[in-house]
Amino acid sequence: MSEPTNENEAAEGGGGKSKLFLIIGLVVVLLVGGGAGYYFMFMNGAKDGDEKSEKKSKKKKKSKKSKQEPEEDNSEDEPSGSDADRSLAEALQDDEDVKQVVELQPFIVNLADVEEARYLRMTVSLGIGGEEGGHDPDPIFLAKVKNAMLAVLSVKKSEDVLTVKGKSKLRKQLLEAAQSADEDGHVEAIYITDFIVQL
Repeated sequence: MSEPTNENEAAEGGGGKSKLFLIIGLVVVLLVGGGAGYYFMFMNGAKDGDEKSEKKSKKKKKSKKSKQEPEEDNSEDEPSGSDADRSLAEALQDDEDVKQVVELQPFIVNLADVEEARYLRMTVSLGIGGEEGGHDPDPIFLAKVKNAMLAVLSVKKSEDVLTVKGKSKLRKQLLEAAQSADEDGHVEAIYITDFIVQL
C-alpha cells in the first residue's frame, strides 16, 4: 500500500508544478499587457504634449504675421491641403476675449438627407467673454443659443458637413447663429469638440 501512496504524491507534485507554471505564465502576460498599456497611454500622451507645444509656438508666429499682413480669401482657388491648413488655423484661432468656456449638451440631429436617414452627433463649447465670462451662464441664454444652432444643423445634409470646407463653413454659421441669439454679445467663439456623422 505504500507504493500507491507514493504514486499519488508524485502525481500531486506534478500537478503543482503545472499550476505553478500556469500562474507564472499569467503573471508574465499581465505584466507585458500592463507595460504595453502604460506605454500607449503615457508615452503617446507625451508625444501629443510635444506636438501641442509646437503648434502653440507656430500659432503665435502665425498670429504675429497675420497682424502685420492681411490675408486674402482665395478659398475656391486653393487646393484641398491648404483648405485643411486654413480650417485648422481657424479652429486654433486666438480668442483673447474668451474668459470662460461652457460645454453644451451634445446635439443629435437628423440631417436633411432625402435618400437615407443620417444623423449628426456634435458637441459644441461656447467661448464666453465680456462681463458674463467667469459666471455661470443663464439657462435661458444657453437654451436660446442651442436653439439657434439647432436651426442651422437641421437643414444640413451629410455632404455639407463631411468636407473640410463644409466643417469650416458650419463652424462660422454656428458662431453667427449663437451670436444672433445672444442679445448681450457674450459669445466670442465656438469650439467643436466632438463631431460624428452616421452614414
